[in-house]
Amino acid sequence: MSQAKPQVEARRGALFTLVTCVTRVTCVTGVTGLLLALSLVAAGCGGGGQPQRKQTVLATDFDDAKVGEESARGMAAEMGIVDDPVLTRYVEKIGMRMVPFAPIRPFVYKFHVVDQSAPNAFALPGGYIYISRGLLTLVNSEDELACVVGHEITHAAERHAAGRQEYMRRMNPLAMGYLRYGQIQAYGREHERDADRGGQIIASRAGYDPMGMAKFMQDLDAMTRLELGWSRLPSFFDSHPSSPERAATAAQRAQSLSWIPQPHVARTQEDFLHKLEGLVLGNDPKEGVFRGETFLHPDMNFALRFPDGWQLVNSRRAVGAIEPHGDAMISMTVAGPGDDPEAAAQLFIHGELRQARGQVTRAQSIRVGDYEAYRIEIEVGAVKTGGHLTFLAHEGMIYRIDTISRAGKVSQFEGRGRAVVRSFRGLTPEERESFKIVTLGLAKAMEGEPLAALSARSGNALDLGTTAVLNDMHIDTRLREGQLVKIGVATPYVPEAATPPEPHDVDKRSSQGGV
Repeated sequence: MSQAKPQVEARRGALFTLVTCVTRVTCVTGVTGLLLALSLVAAGCGGGGQPQRKQTVLATDFDDAKVGEESARGMAAEMGIVDDPVLTRYVEKIGMRMVPFAPIRPFVYKFHVVDQSAPNAFALPGGYIYISRGLLTLVNSEDELACVVGHEITHAAERHAAGRQEYMRRMNPLAMGYLRYGQIQAYGREHERDADRGGQIIASRAGYDPMGMAKFMQDLDAMTRLELGWSRLPSFFDSHPSSPERAATAAQRAQSLSWIPQPHVARTQEDFLHKLEGLVLGNDPKEGVFRGETFLHPDMNFALRFPDGWQLVNSRRAVGAIEPHGDAMISMTVAGPGDDPEAAAQLFIHGELRQARGQVTRAQSIRVGDYEAYRIEIEVGAVKTGGHLTFLAHEGMIYRIDTISRAGKVSQFEGRGRAVVRSFRGLTPEERESFKIVTLGLAKAMEGEPLAALSARSGNALDLGTTAVLNDMHIDTRLREGQLVKIGVATPYVPEAATPPEPHDVDKRSSQGGV
């Protein structure tokens, strides 16, 4: 969740167009669908509070390009793009080297590094390819990265999104559960097998070792078994089902493919690793972090506790939790600068809620500990949802905490929602000083040095198991002289200065009346 101030107009027309919005983004894989399901609480799909347009049917290449361009704008806002032009250009060069060997489409392929800690990759229609920073920290060769990029190029070039659209159109995310909805957004198994095959073929034709796909799958499997605690987000395997059989198939296929090695974009293995150096490992404190069920944000100076056992999600625009069966969602967003919760509620009522044809069934001023707050209970018949929203003032900003559930189950989750609201508080001095940011560093090994010894000598911030997985080696591996090893470098996190509030953005005078 970012501390950047959202535009007032971008906050409107969003929450209750969730079904329409998420269905429009039919091309993304599971983790992205899950993020968008939560993020769209904070901003309309397409933004700007404009009336929702009819879903574009992906019937032609032109439709793919149109929907991809629209979705890419939302992707940058919701998930964030890593601001590293050199690294992005590197990924782009790998991708563009393989595009000529993919099925011909009139797309202008674009490649991005998404600011996501979980190892993930996905493609939007029209040739928009995304690789997460978490995946980049895991790959150990340009061959592996090329095979992953080739996999996603195949999804775009074969227009797999169009093949899933009609099935997705019938899905209701709130009725069936956001987690399952996000997973269903993934391509079917046949599409995944096709993308595996296509990715290896175009990578090999571009001069990359197709065995990189099998090695990458093995690395991901090792990470999954290790159960890294960096993120609760689903990873590449949640939307790209993995099994020993699939990895074995990739290895067998690689042996059957003829390929002629070509010079890599990164001249040497050392050059490749240096391109990854400095990437954030795990959660970035500037977006807030979960510690157990408690979300803490150092820049915004608050903490909030979500229900035990719920699926926790943190995007740039919203943070929240989804009930295990998908029957309810509790989320927090930034409503905007100000110190008047009731004024912020009026903006919502006469903007977003009116557009959704919802109604307020009850409204009242309340106090949450030391904070002034305003609570409204709502119903939106069009999508058969309801719940309560609490607007709360804290240090010049208005926060909105929503508890939304299916019709008929609102009362079942009211207590949990109230408990989340009551948990809102400022950070303690100890909490503010406890945040660290861990980035990927490199350490040179000495001849025969055990991984544990290098880890201790270099001040590695990662545990030994994680270090081994990131480097595709065993814990008891003996290292070679001068071998570069990926490690974690921890430094204290210094909170950024909060955006100066602009009280006129949330003002009673700009509301259009009372409840």
